[in-house]
Amino acid sequence: MATPAHARIAAPPAPSLFNLPLIGRDAELAMLLQALANTGAGRGFTVILAGEGGIGKTRLAKAAADQADRKKWQVALGRAYPVETGVPYALFSDALLPILRKFDASTLQVLSRGGGAELAYLFPALVPAQERLSAAGRGDPAEFKARLLWNFTQFLVRLSAKQPLVLVLENLQWADAASLELLHFVSRQISQEKLLLLCTYNAAERDLNPTLRTTEQSLVALGVAQVHTLRPLSREATASLIGEVFHTEEGATREFSALLYGWTRGNPFFIEETLKSLIESGQLHQRDGRWMGWELDTLQLPRSIREAVIARIDRLSPNARTVANLAAVIGTRATYEQLSAVSALASSELLSALDELRRQRILNESEAGEAIAYDFTHPALQDALYTELGRARARLLHATVAEALEDFYGGLALKRADELAFHFSRADARNLAPKAVKYLAAAGREALGKHANREAANYLSAALALVESGEPGEDERTASRLVEDLARARQRLGEYEPAQALLARARTDAARFGEPGRLAAIERRIGLACYWTGQYEDALEHYDLGLAAARDAGDDLLYARIQIPKGACLQELGRHEEAITQIGGALAIAERLGDDAVLARVHRALLVLYAWTGPSDLAREHGVRALALAEASGQKSVACTAHWALGMLEGFTGNAAGAALHIAESERLADEVRSPLLRIWTAELAIEHASAVGDWDAAISIGERSIAMARSLSQRTLLPRLLVWCALIYIARGDRERGKLYLDEAWVLSGADGPADRPLDVHTVVPAHTGLAAYYLELRDYHKAIEIGEAGLAIADRPGYVVWAIHRLLPIIAEAAMWLRDWDRAERIGARLRRDSQRFGQRLGLAWADGCDALVAMLKDKDWERAVVMLRDAAERMEAIPYVNDAARLRKMLAKVLMEMGDREGAMRELRHVHDIFARLGAERDLSGTRDQLRELGARPPARAPTAGVGGLTGREVDIARLVSERKSNKEIGRALGISARTVSTHLSNIFAKLSVGSRGELADLVRENGMGEERTARA
Repeated sequence: MATPAHARIAAPPAPSLFNLPLIGRDAELAMLLQALANTGAGRGFTVILAGEGGIGKTRLAKAAADQADRKKWQVALGRAYPVETGVPYALFSDALLPILRKFDASTLQVLSRGGGAELAYLFPALVPAQERLSAAGRGDPAEFKARLLWNFTQFLVRLSAKQPLVLVLENLQWADAASLELLHFVSRQISQEKLLLLCTYNAAERDLNPTLRTTEQSLVALGVAQVHTLRPLSREATASLIGEVFHTEEGATREFSALLYGWTRGNPFFIEETLKSLIESGQLHQRDGRWMGWELDTLQLPRSIREAVIARIDRLSPNARTVANLAAVIGTRATYEQLSAVSALASSELLSALDELRRQRILNESEAGEAIAYDFTHPALQDALYTELGRARARLLHATVAEALEDFYGGLALKRADELAFHFSRADARNLAPKAVKYLAAAGREALGKHANREAANYLSAALALVESGEPGEDERTASRLVEDLARARQRLGEYEPAQALLARARTDAARFGEPGRLAAIERRIGLACYWTGQYEDALEHYDLGLAAARDAGDDLLYARIQIPKGACLQELGRHEEAITQIGGALAIAERLGDDAVLARVHRALLVLYAWTGPSDLAREHGVRALALAEASGQKSVACTAHWALGMLEGFTGNAAGAALHIAESERLADEVRSPLLRIWTAELAIEHASAVGDWDAAISIGERSIAMARSLSQRTLLPRLLVWCALIYIARGDRERGKLYLDEAWVLSGADGPADRPLDVHTVVPAHTGLAAYYLELRDYHKAIEIGEAGLAIADRPGYVVWAIHRLLPIIAEAAMWLRDWDRAERIGARLRRDSQRFGQRLGLAWADGCDALVAMLKDKDWERAVVMLRDAAERMEAIPYVNDAARLRKMLAKVLMEMGDREGAMRELRHVHDIFARLGAERDLSGTRDQLRELGARPPARAPTAGVGGLTGREVDIARLVSERKSNKEIGRALGISARTVSTHLSNIFAKLSVGSRGELADLVRENGMGEERTARA
């Protein structure tokens, strides 16, 4: 068996989390590189990097020092420590002593030129104590200090004249006054020297060292120093950092990157420690060379961050700690008025505490309308403070905050339901339970309206638990309504089993309370839950019960809203005419009532229906109307599924650009409505699109992630298709064992192994047949491929779902028939493929039909000249769509015909071209066949894997590498080259593997060293 692709392709290296790449600091790094260039030209200067702890000052200074080291400059590094603030000149001694120890006495004497006594005082470890004392004791102390400052500066000047010098001085907030005085003096003397002073300090602690503040202000005023305050990484830079460290495509980590950014606020130290903690705990882990575990809802505070934060807050005064604790309990942005209401501090005490918290960079102050508001600079600070409170004290403070804020809001309290619910539910006081239920229910319903489904489920379950903990029958209607609302939230989250249990309970209550309209709505929701889990017959039963209840309630609009999903369910079962009847009835009601929301759903249903059966133009018309109506009625989930259906339609008809556009819109809307279900449905299209255009690594990555999500959401309808699409790539890559495992699971899940008379979901059963037929075609078991393919074709034909016939199934049957020399079947299938594709406007199907005709000309008629023209034309048609792998396979056939005709050069040209494609894709069988054909021509095949090193890069990869060297982001590169940022990320992973680089910076250096930018420009 061939080596599995996942074992053959280079896995991304484990990230070096102790040395994250420098991302999002392009402007600062450019400034430091310019300072180095100026220093090399004899224009010395002082640069001061300021910022909060962990912001990356040290890493940025190190990047500049490393650049200087590569230039063979001298680099000295000194750090100040809080325990040494009373040791004179400790900072400079720490920096320069390692360099001075390398010099012999004569060299030191030359460099000091009479200033040896002062040098000995600064660096006592270099000379005996008696000599130090005698040197310091001679003459007037003020004169000695002046000599010391001057002679040390001249020593640095002579040292840098021999070799440019970068002197890095870190943690100036802890520097002794003498070191700061020396820094000030030296900075004023080096404007014409090859000496750069690069300093850092923690901005939160600068004012604790008054000498530092005055030193900085003086140097800046004199124009001999610049202060650069480092800001946190942006959301985009955080996402880029994740992509570069873990070599993942953007889509896989989009939500995780947003979560990480929100948690760390872009602080690099917090990012690094959080990532290390997730890897150490196994939450982030590698499988088959890919990083998994991105589906996290929350992050925990690592011990390293907690210890750093606690050390910081322990220095607060009592009042500042009280206000910080209350702000931590409030948990979100707090206004001055809110803090005043809950703290019981006098105005002067509160203002003093807030000033201290701002100075310590614990709270940020901002304007919120007419109010002054305060936020934690990092969620980690809030988390650490809250944890330190302990449970009992936290409950007490929540009760205090809840009642104080309720009084503060007065008649507007319900408009702040989520905030009050949060505090009342955590107060754990029985006398506060009724208020907690009131605000939790209101907050849950508000969250439902905003599609914040996870938050809604949390609020509503907490409210229901409180209601049910009271006396039996205390408030049955309140509890019943909570049950129904909670079921809606669970259903939106894809948690169908708990949703159905809750809905069954709500249905019993609605019947008992005599509420037919509510009963109809509940039956509709139960039907939807059955539909999404593939229980179509059960779904139809509940839809019919819902229609009867809606009729009893006299609610025509609700009746129409039940007809729509019933039509969709009938469509899944291949009962096309019945589906049209149901959806048509809903259309008539919606048009009569003029309800845009229901009309949007009707047109979306018709779009999906005609996308499968044609005509395509009619499907597009309904799609355009569905999108317009969904936008007018504010239904993002309807717009999302309409884009999904249009993306599917464009993909089936060979419009790759149109498909990509609709996929992107569907992804965006799925993210906005925060629906895991819509995300994985959209992901299916992304897999197929990536597979078609040749991004097989991306397709597998998306596919594996989506399979895991589909399993967790019990998506029996979608899971079989996801398994098939991934299996086809694994099989093409030679990993038949894994491919067959996936296909067998899809076969069982789809119901293909059940009784023939059992109702079948056409949209899962037909793909299962397609996948298994492709598997047997790969094994060269052509009879079995035809048998399974034609069984699937019969299932697709019953409801007239033309698309499933065209999409892979007919081409598979035709190819198997040709290899069997079953010309009648091959020509019949090819003719049908052309006929159906023309009727449906299917460019890909027409290209496949051309390929079938070409293969008949080649294999049956031996009409080589005609076969050459037809094969080349069919390949070009597929490349234009693009359908990369199938186009390459046709060109491989074209090479065979050219060989028969004696055109060795033409055959070689085609084979070398497709060899590169098959090697990049990892298409094992076709790659082996191509190599065999090259040997038949007497040529030595290229390296089996894509060529390593710069020479192994494709033209597109060279373009991307060049743009990386110009410091372009993935999005900017994508715009420049007309591809998605996700595709750029995939190409970058390939480039990193080929060139054995681990970061964008290393890649940029390699581009410059190899002149790749100039070479590409010359070629252009």
